[in-house]
Amino acid sequence: MATLEAFRAVLDDERTPEIIRNHIIDSLQYALRNYGAVFTSKEVEWLRGWDDARIPLAAARELQKRVAETSR
Repeated sequence: MATLEAFRAVLDDERTPEIIRNHIIDSLQYALRNYGAVFTSKEVEWLRGWDDARIPLAAARELQKRVAETSR
């Protein structure tokens, strides 16, 4: 969670260049879509509340996968 909070701090800093913001968002989106199991449920829930549409969408999909797996 500390790493995700650090990413959030960098994204919220107005001095952060846009290219850095895009790299963070793209990396998190990729990780959620392809390696979502490495995130805890708490982390995925927290990511679902982020303001960039790509992260909450990927987080919601990960949560849906988890619900589908547990209901089998």
